[in-house]
Amino acid sequence: MSAEAASPHVVLVNLALVPGLRAGELLARLPGLGRFAASLAEAGARVSVVARSHEDADLTVGGVRLVTVSDGEGPFAPLRSPARRVVARVRELGPDVVHLGGFLFPVPTATLRAALPRRVPLVLQHHGEPPGSGRLGFLQRLLLRTADAVLVTSRLIVDEWVRGGYLAPETHVEEVLEASTDLRPVDRAAARAATGIDGDPAILWVGRLHPRKDPVNALRAFEAALERLPRARLHLVYREAPLLTELKELCARNPALARAVRFVGEVPHEELPAWYSGADLFLTSSPSEGSNWALIEATACGLPAACSDIPANRRVATPGSSFFAPGEPPQGADALVRASHATAPRGEAIREHFERRLSWSVVAREAVGAYTRAIARRGGR
Repeated sequence: MSAEAASPHVVLVNLALVPGLRAGELLARLPGLGRFAASLAEAGARVSVVARSHEDADLTVGGVRLVTVSDGEGPFAPLRSPARRVVARVRELGPDVVHLGGFLFPVPTATLRAALPRRVPLVLQHHGEPPGSGRLGFLQRLLLRTADAVLVTSRLIVDEWVRGGYLAPETHVEEVLEASTDLRPVDRAAARAATGIDGDPAILWVGRLHPRKDPVNALRAFEAALERLPRARLHLVYREAPLLTELKELCARNPALARAVRFVGEVPHEELPAWYSGADLFLTSSPSEGSNWALIEATACGLPAACSDIPANRRVATPGSSFFAPGEPPQGADALVRASHATAPRGEAIREHFERRLSWSVVAREAVGAYTRAIARRGGR
């Protein structure tokens, strides 16, 4: 493969508008977009980002060109996204491949495909969203098939979309993580002193207390495990917490559970390595995920996990992780007990797994490979 073929001009398109976020802050504040773009540039690709914003701008941030399109609409309008102006800017950039984030924009997907030169493929990146219903679902079934390929954490995620008729069975599927992390472990003793994390084992939860993460069944699983792990403690780190009241009510009904659960609340992102490094075990119970960023972070910091058995977690978790069926607290309790007694690798061995399978350099290499194959199928370059 020639150097030119290995270095396509990639245009990343972001249609989700974040209220109050100015153009110059966009890539730094949206690491899933900004760090992804930077990793592609580090891998040798020429990278441009076209994004909705509150202002028109054309900036260079690091090795990435950022073009923003002023848009006064709300933060998330999947059926009415301003495809026309975005498409015009994308065409002006002369891409070799266009990468659109999310399956939630069927109309812009079809508009982009119709407007791009035939040689330029359009690929979609799954971000954990479930198939839509109503009008959104109808448009997804009608228009998502116009994309040339889909990028997903695990091929198994696509099964639900194909069964529902949202994607064709012959859709080109590429396994590409939507994100990675730059977090690294810190000294364990210092981490424990800084965070106050304790328990035998010390179990850590990082994520929203939201139905999509299912913390209620995670708490019930921990409660059931306490009979066999009486000195265990569960530390909950979170920001958005619509289920906080329900979780605290569960704890109030069982004094032993209340003593064993610590509601930490929000922690600055730069302090998370201390929490991951100080814990003995990570717990995640989501019924579905795009890639599970928190599990990726835990793995980057060398922390073993007990995980819901879903495609994204199977793709991300290290060998030796304990899995349980989503929504099944007894199985979750068994997984916690197994993981706490296991001699599975942790620390540097888990870090090695992260570097081989989950690091930003790996994500970029997988993405560039997917782009190159999509370009070849279109007959471009």
